Amino acid sequence: MVKKGNKAENKEKKKKEEKRKIKKEKEEKGKKTEEERKKKEEELLKKLKEQMEKITVKDIVIQMMTSISSLGYQKLGLPEAQNKKYFDLKQAKLAIDALAALVSACERNLSHEEYIAYKNTLSNLQIAYASKSK
Repeated sequence: MVKKGNKAENKEKKKKEEKRKIKKEKEEKGKKTEEERKKKEEELLKKLKEQMEKITVKDIVIQMMTSISSLGYQKLGLPEAQNKKYFDLKQAKLAIDALAALVSACERNLSHEEYIAYKNTLSNLQIAYASKSK
């Protein structure tokens, strides 16, 4: 009978040892995964920092003008099939005024083509606003 008890105890010890081994492997794998994640995150942050160092104020202002003009059209409810529900003349006027200020401030810093493109966009928004506010 003692032998059966020892066999059962040995099986139990083996199970516990196997569980500890699996747990340890998972912990080590988790540490590696965490280290890999941190390394990838650091690489992404480094790349982002490098990109941010290359960005100019002009880049940001151009992005702003593009966003403001898109929002202006949306607040004018244009195109109607997509944006009728967003119609808001007060917000459209603010977008147009903001775009006008930016276009004016950037005239000397934009290429001729960029300036003409934003000036035309501004004119189109102003015409649409006049039409919608009647």
